Amino acid sequence: MKELGIRSRMVRKISKPKTHTEYSQRPNLIRDLADQTRVLVTDITYIPLQHSWLYLASVYNPTTRRVIAYNIGSEMTQELATAPVKTILKRSDLPGIIHSDMGSQYTSVLFESTLTEAGIKHSYSRQGCPGDNARIESFHSLLKREYVNSHSFKNVHEAIAGIDRYIRWYNQERISSVA
Repeated sequence: MKELGIRSRMVRKISKPKTHTEYSQRPNLIRDLADQTRVLVTDITYIPLQHSWLYLASVYNPTTRRVIAYNIGSEMTQELATAPVKTILKRSDLPGIIHSDMGSQYTSVLFESTLTEAGIKHSYSRQGCPGDNARIESFHSLLKREYVNSHSFKNVHEAIAGIDRYIRWYNQERISSVA
């Protein structure tokens, strides 16, 4: 590595805002589901700006390994979490199940009623088990490792444009072995 001038990228751990909910466990419908072709997964991740945060809510199709809808906002709200789902509802091929964690945005009346009105079942990760939502957690991790951590966004517009470019590249050009 020294001869080639290659160095590893070290990423410092950042302190992000914490959220906590006290809901009783809701059903995990995909844990033992054999055919998950009509399942989409969703989550929110933090994107650091110089002096604040942005939040990326995305919906991921684990079968095609593509981000099919996303929204970026300056506040982590139920509207932010619901916006990508509303984008999906405009399509003809609706999912049967959307899986999320049990964060307050995903257990909100707005999110739940949006799914119910569309006839989509809601599946939840077990509390304290982020591995239940590993596929979207993995995408968010890649986004940060491959793009976000090597950029210092000066403003919201710069971050949104960059994340949009990355997601387009991820969906269209990044090598992915779909089994």
